[in-house]
Amino acid sequence: MPFFYAFPQAPERTYPATDTLPDANFRMYDPARRHLLDWGTLGNIGASARPLFFQNQEQLGFHTGHHAFDLYQLRPTDLQFYRNTRSFTDLFFSQGRIQNDNMLRARFSRTFAEGLNFSLQYRTFNHLGQYRYQAVKHSSLAIGVWYPIRSRYEFFFIYTRNTSKQQENGGLADNAEFGDGQFSGPINAEVRLPDQQALTRHANWFLHGTQHLKFLGDSLSGKRVLRASHTIERSKQTFKFSDPGTTPGTPMLQDAQFFDTFLVDQRGIRSVLELYRLDNTVTINTFKSKKPGKPSDKLAVGLAHTLFTLRQEPLRDSTFSNLFLTGDLALAPSDNFSLTATGKLGVLANLGEYQLQADLKIGLGKAGALHASLLSQRYPPGQMHRQLFVSRRLFWQNDFAKPVETSLSATYALPSAGLEITGKTHLVNNYLYYDQQGLAAQTAAPLQVAQLIVRENLRLGRLRFDNTVALQRPNRSDVLRLPRWFTKNSLYHSGYVFKKRMLLDIGVDFRLNGEFLADGYQPVTAQFHLQDSLRSKPYPWLDVFAAFQVQSFRFFVRYENLGTLWNKETLYYQTAHYAQPFAALRLGVGWRFLDVNQDRTPPGTGGVPPSDGTIRPTGGGGRGR
Repeated sequence: MPFFYAFPQAPERTYPATDTLPDANFRMYDPARRHLLDWGTLGNIGASARPLFFQNQEQLGFHTGHHAFDLYQLRPTDLQFYRNTRSFTDLFFSQGRIQNDNMLRARFSRTFAEGLNFSLQYRTFNHLGQYRYQAVKHSSLAIGVWYPIRSRYEFFFIYTRNTSKQQENGGLADNAEFGDGQFSGPINAEVRLPDQQALTRHANWFLHGTQHLKFLGDSLSGKRVLRASHTIERSKQTFKFSDPGTTPGTPMLQDAQFFDTFLVDQRGIRSVLELYRLDNTVTINTFKSKKPGKPSDKLAVGLAHTLFTLRQEPLRDSTFSNLFLTGDLALAPSDNFSLTATGKLGVLANLGEYQLQADLKIGLGKAGALHASLLSQRYPPGQMHRQLFVSRRLFWQNDFAKPVETSLSATYALPSAGLEITGKTHLVNNYLYYDQQGLAAQTAAPLQVAQLIVRENLRLGRLRFDNTVALQRPNRSDVLRLPRWFTKNSLYHSGYVFKKRMLLDIGVDFRLNGEFLADGYQPVTAQFHLQDSLRSKPYPWLDVFAAFQVQSFRFFVRYENLGTLWNKETLYYQTAHYAQPFAALRLGVGWRFLDVNQDRTPPGTGGVPPSDGTIRPTGGGGRGR
């Protein structure tokens, strides 16, 4: 039985922690490959990324339009708080083929006297890459406390910082050769930005505070709770690109070919944008919990206000606000039915903007389960689409219409047969994109994307065969170019060895997608854009792996992209000119610790251990999920 964690916005609801199995979630160390379907990157771990399987991202109110590194960053609301009578430590480290190719993930939580809980999460990527001048370095830190003061008041305080640095090499030059002899290979290939000075740095920090005050009721005793909640968050976001050139005053010949019209000054390129935010949200909510950690219903209404200060060279600071009315509804009368809905409606300057989300789950017993979801939203174009300055010169200024997006999803799952079928449809009016020159653009004709995902996980004794097949078809291939089909498969043997003391998974991971015109990437704007010259062919990506578990200790070894051992001529591109890496060895180790902390159960809300003080184990010694 797993132990549980909670989030600051709703500490009355708890979630089971992941198990310590040597499964795909453990051995898929790359964040771009940990999703159901892979994201496309620039060819190395931690590089700029985007979904290859289309999806509408949640968006409300003003935003800058920078999302290239969202996959790797932590937000205050991502920090998990573990209310347990043991200290919790979870470590993961992975090492690639060279010293400057590693990653570290660490989580720690401890509950002190009087129920004060401390939680920390840290992640770092350090990847030199196989090609020249493509180094990436990320670091993310989230640290916070959860303190219940008496039975009716509790607060959370969280500090979060993310820093993403990327050396831009522009991808491989046309007809790049890998050479022969001692210095052959990817490092020998010519790149399109060889001056080593094109650098991207995106950074942000957040100071977050959430407090809850109960007027009536007690969630642990099952009585209805009436509560006021307030969240305040101060943050700063910085987006910077610079390429000063090789020698001051000397025209950058290679850069001129790559940047084209973005090179407005032969002395170099610089683009800087800073955004300060102050968010305030107040809600009045009521809920009732029939079971600890599982509210059976919830109703909340509130007001969300954000004060922005935008700094963009060479303009003076501009200050403006967003204001939204908010509402939440949740119904979960039994384990076989749940309905949640969240609505946000803009007022004053945000009149006409909105966001609506809904999620429905229906259990059918042995016949499986149904799941449906909805996302509908209208929001303003990002600042990058509206206005861009390069080297202190106005490069574009647009008056685009606000996009309107609607996504519907329906899933049928039959766990006893390992089957899951999902159908999705996305409709976007006033779709925003970047054209073949990397310029911001918008289409008036609607964009519609239909998708189908089929998952089948077969079990034949100790043999496992996990399969995912996905199809997608847009109605506008002139503005959206993604693979039409995907297949992602794993064939492996799973079972205990050494008198059932070690669980071993050993086999192969395989992925393949359809041919498509892969987007290009423009580092000045940190945006993916259309291109017409390079077509990405289907490429069979094959990895072999072995992963084992002894109690809560896990280890994996994998050899990736075996195809390049016998075929060094065919390159695989998820982004135009940015080739994926050649074959390489990867190691990874993970270890979870639970140390005795307190004998008494800490006071507080629904996210506490059971009333009998039972310590929930990690589940590391078993096979169940």
